[in-house]
Amino acid sequence: MKDCYEVLIFKVYIMTAVRLPRLSRPGVLESIAPKRLFELLHPYADFFANRSIPIEAPDSIDCQAVIREITKADRETPADLLDAICLIDELANTVAIELLLDRIPAHTLGVQPGGKHSAADIVTAAWLSNPEKLVQTHALSRIKRVRSYDYFQASQTTAPKFVTPAEETLQQLERDIDSWHVERFRAQGTRVEVFENADEVEFSIMHGSLFRRQRIVENGRFGFQSFWPVQSASAIYNREFGELRINAKTGKEKALYCRLLGKHMFGNENLFPTGIKYTLDPLREFEFDALAPGGIEGISDVRMIELWLGDPDDRYGVTTIRKGDDLLDWAQAKKKNIRLERRLISATFKMELEGRKSELAITVRPPNVAIYSRGRVSATIEDWLTQRGFIISKQAPRRTRHEPALAST
Repeated sequence: MKDCYEVLIFKVYIMTAVRLPRLSRPGVLESIAPKRLFELLHPYADFFANRSIPIEAPDSIDCQAVIREITKADRETPADLLDAICLIDELANTVAIELLLDRIPAHTLGVQPGGKHSAADIVTAAWLSNPEKLVQTHALSRIKRVRSYDYFQASQTTAPKFVTPAEETLQQLERDIDSWHVERFRAQGTRVEVFENADEVEFSIMHGSLFRRQRIVENGRFGFQSFWPVQSASAIYNREFGELRINAKTGKEKALYCRLLGKHMFGNENLFPTGIKYTLDPLREFEFDALAPGGIEGISDVRMIELWLGDPDDRYGVTTIRKGDDLLDWAQAKKKNIRLERRLISATFKMELEGRKSELAITVRPPNVAIYSRGRVSATIEDWLTQRGFIISKQAPRRTRHEPALAST
């Protein structure tokens, strides 16, 4: 029974802890049509009656009193009521409504097109008709707001194919994540939501955090509130590049998701290594000089023919691909400053060797993928990559990180 009790407390108190500062504004509940607000609150009429707040008719609800009661939630406050109000509060905005309508057909909400419906009205209607879909929309909206990710490239040269996982696979993934967090004294309870589209697969990961006690004041009296907070993480797999990007609190947690998503989604827990072998930073630092032959015997010329650039705003997964005979020559002519460019995802070079008719193609895709001939010329290529700084000679188990930056136009 102890485990069940802890999970219950985790569910009841987290929404309160996370969302209470915003619930102190009455605007969200007051913007819900009285009839629909009554439908939302009436199942909890007995609870509110015990708190001297009557829920008897649509036009008689005291929103201010309801808000005050929710902000001082205790163990008697219905967990699903807290869930509903907190979700409505957070999703009552234009962006979330668009995500919601992509997942729930408008005609199933009981809201007439062309009517006077606030954002909170629409979200409340979704909770009343399909709460599970609303919870999924909430998870997806969190992913869309994340702007900073760490990137981990699949260790194979072709992008691994993602196959929609079975329910039991997701459950095992949740259990493995849960076990890791519980060993670190965090609350039991993990939920993973998967959202697929043509280009990417998005994972929303919600799990328990460390137990928290904090001071509170109620009716002039000071005390403590104890609860298990919820912590969120997200991961996005790019189908074309075979790249996994992760937003999480710690490096060990990111490494955990690399290992477990690789294991359960692709059958290989080593698919997304967390070490760094390759970098494209020399292009920013040295530009033309980064591609100099460097006095390595046999190399007469190197030029860049393809460059993949990630958009500064990671939420939309937009990638620009530039191709040309010599991109650094083009950049100089057009006064493009590569130091100001967005995230460098991949670069392809053409290397001209003395006495060889055809050029060699070399693709570098940080943090750990390089594609080039592995024959007799590989030693020459690797010497050049190391000398010019594209191979990190002393590897460390650190991460690649991209913060949004301005791109040149």
